[in-house]
Amino acid sequence: MSKPPLIFIIVLAIIAVLASRQFIKQRRENAANAAAPVRLLSAEVKSKREFPAPNRHSRQREVIAGEEMRYEAWFHPLNGGGDMKLTLSEHAYQQLDKGAKGELKVQGTRFIAFTPEKP
Repeated sequence: MSKPPLIFIIVLAIIAVLASRQFIKQRRENAANAAAPVRLLSAEVKSKREFPAPNRHSRQREVIAGEEMRYEAWFHPLNGGGDMKLTLSEHAYQQLDKGAKGELKVQGTRFIAFTPEKP
């Protein structure tokens, strides 16, 4: 049997290192969010967008029926501070209206809820 080429082994090692780094980063972010206090902020929905979730099997950007989607919204705190980009569930995304003002509930970088002001 012949040995695998050295470049093949190097590529596999690089992939393993990068995958491990991403896994550790996600675990740290989840732990930080879980340890963070729940905050209530007066905020305005600045913008929102939906897009196909990254698919490791395809590079196409066309929306296919049944394809998994991601939902994001930008919130602007009314008491000052920088805008926040948060990932939402589909249900929460559908409930938001651009320009709506209300109470944003977050835990670290995790979206919990947005309650719009009543007109």
